[in-house]
Order: sequence, then structure tokens, then C-alpha cells
Amino acid sequence: MRGNTQNRTRLCHRPHYGFTLIELLIITTILSITLGLTAAPLAKRIDELRSASAMRHLASLFSLARQEALLRQEAITVCALNTAKRCHRQWTDSHSIAVFIDSNNNRRLDVNDQLIRAIQWPLTGAELSWRASLARNHLRFEPNGGTWQNGTLYYCPKSRDARQARALVISHSGRNYLPSDSNGDGIREDRQGRNLRC
Repeated sequence: MRGNTQNRTRLCHRPHYGFTLIELLIITTILSITLGLTAAPLAKRIDELRSASAMRHLASLFSLARQEALLRQEAITVCALNTAKRCHRQWTDSHSIAVFIDSNNNRRLDVNDQLIRAIQWPLTGAELSWRASLARNHLRFEPNGGTWQNGTLYYCPKSRDARQARALVISHSGRNYLPSDSNGDGIREDRQGRNLRC
């Protein structure tokens, strides 16, 4: 009988490990506040990385088109294709952005034309627009690698924040580059040195 009383006493005086309900509520509140403060900058950073990656991918597509024109000694067309496989101005809503040999120069991917590569614009909600000299909706690389319709491909994020806007400039020589923020104001510039706008 006495032994049972001692066992009960030991069980009652055992230290408890864990949290009380109040401690759990305090920890949950602190975690919620901390995550709330870091979620917005993290989402912004992810958007920046996605847009940078997408623009680099487009830059490599234009470089491929120029390289193919030089190697094949043929004119190569780059444009946004609609569902009818015609070049059109709506780069954001396009069926695909294609690099192809437009053998009859009708700015359409016909059955007899050779498709070299096609991609789809991966960023939903973002705007992609092409502005070129001669108001063309496409870019044609000549066999020497150059082009008559130099222009700029503009990217505007869904948020319309100019600090996340980007541009891809294609020169007469056919080379391309992604302009940076040269004056340190947080907004990249176009080839004339003007801030990009959305």
C-alpha cells in the first residue's frame, strides 16, 4: 500500500515538457507577423527572377535566329504567331514566338517553311510588345546576320511597376542586349537612355 502511494507521488511530480495554450498562441502570432513581413519581398523577388529568366530566354532565341541566318546563309524570320500561324503584333497573346525560314516572305509559317524553334511566353498577366523601325510586326535576319528592322521588345509586369520592366534591344547588326539601370534610379532604360514605362 505504501509503495503505491510513493509511485503516485512520483507520477504527479514529474516535470511536464511542451507548451501551454498561451505559449502556443504567442508563438503562432509571432510566426504570422514574421511571415507576413517577408512574404511580399519574397513574392517580388520571385517575380523579378521569373521575368529576368524569360527575357534571357528570348535573348537567346534572337541570338539563335541570327546564328542560323549566318550558318544557313538564308533570311530567318522571328515573330509572334497567331493561331493561323501568321505574324501579328500581339506578342503577349500569341500562340507562339517562332524562328523560321519564311521562303515566300509572306510573314506566315506555311507548310513549306522550315520551323527552327518556337516558344510560348511563359509569364501570364505580363505584357510583351515589339516595337520596330518601319512599323513591322516581325524581325528578319539577313544572311549576313544583320537586320533592316532593328527594334525593341518590351516587357511590362502584371503589377505595371516600371522598376520590374525590361527591354531587349536588337541592333542593325542583329546583335541583342538587355539594357540595365545605368543611372541607379531603380528603373532600366531603353536604347535612348529613357526610363522604361508601363
